[in-house]
Amino acid sequence: MAEDVRLLVGENLRRLRLAAGVTKAELAARVGVGRAYISGLEKGDRNPTIVTLWHLSKALGVAIKSFFDEKRASRTAK
Repeated sequence: MAEDVRLLVGENLRRLRLAAGVTKAELAARVGVGRAYISGLEKGDRNPTIVTLWHLSKALGVAIKSFFDEKRASRTAK
């Protein structure tokens, strides 16, 4: 179950980042993490804290709930 949520969050993070026209490096700098961390989040390999999700939402100008939008994810979580 947790793995499914990580994939969902990662897919939505990537979609939102690309829609904002922000590179992984730019987003990482805004949030104060490394580019590899953003990459790991987008792949679903990392488990972000609520604080990290809050910082990401502020950096992208979106609501935190956007990371959990199942209808907008590019593929269905397994």
